[in-house]
Amino acid sequence: MLLKKIVIAEDDDAIAHMVNMSLGDAGFLCLRARDGDEALKLVKAHDPDLLVLDVMMPRVDGLEVARRLKADVMWSRTPILMLTALAGIDDQVQGLEAGADAYMAKPFDLREMGARVKALIRSARRERDRNPTTNLPGSRAIDEEIEGALKSGKPTAVVHVDILNFDSYADSIGIARSEDTVRSLGQWLLDAARVSSGGGAFVGHIGGSDFLAVMSPEHAEAFLGAAEGAFDAKCSSFPGEPKNLALVSAITHTTGLTLNGGADELGRQLGKAMKQAKAADKTGHVTYAAPAAPAAPAAPA
Repeated sequence: MLLKKIVIAEDDDAIAHMVNMSLGDAGFLCLRARDGDEALKLVKAHDPDLLVLDVMMPRVDGLEVARRLKADVMWSRTPILMLTALAGIDDQVQGLEAGADAYMAKPFDLREMGARVKALIRSARRERDRNPTTNLPGSRAIDEEIEGALKSGKPTAVVHVDILNFDSYADSIGIARSEDTVRSLGQWLLDAARVSSGGGAFVGHIGGSDFLAVMSPEHAEAFLGAAEGAFDAKCSSFPGEPKNLALVSAITHTTGLTLNGGADELGRQLGKAMKQAKAADKTGHVTYAAPAAPAAPAAPA
């Protein structure tokens, strides 16, 4: 994975060096800005995962940098950790109102700073990568979830869920109403995952009517049973003519797969199982079965 980038806007060389070394040792790529104007240029040039921003800087101060970034539709999502020697409540309120997402007073503990940096980046990435229709995690979060499952080595079920014949149905009812249908399905899948796993499953929205869930293998059947039951019970309430719609799903497992090439193999297995599920032309699911190994040749008489 690419290194996460942080712009450190700090005019004090000693503090900037200390922060750079600490975050660099934690695995971040740090870019230094010595004043507010340079900070704005670096953020716009590199689209960092976080801006560490000193309040009192030459040319453009930190408060104005925060205001300009938060007022720009492209850069308003960049999380800002504001640093300052001004520790009063009024100063903190002023920084937060200018657009800072978190505030640390100097001197600060480097361990606390590292934890805050990681938490801000984690939260910002989670919010950035949500599907606008369902508010569920999107493609990047799905990739990271699968990567984590492969890294852990724990047996994990991966489930691809889709609505059969959805494209033609969406064309007939229009974008707004088809998005309402997808939004409803997303909520049913989330509810089914929570009930079947006790809250330990992941549900993401790939796009369109495609969803992907990651969970312990023992929960997959119960999850799909609940999702299929909800779909069949409520499908008739969809707008237009939903009679040709069906909820089809594919299941596979991470057993025997590693981080090296495992995600691609999961995709191949899900594709084969989904093809079979759609061929049935009704609500249901198929679990991928590996081809049987060829029989050993008979020993010569």
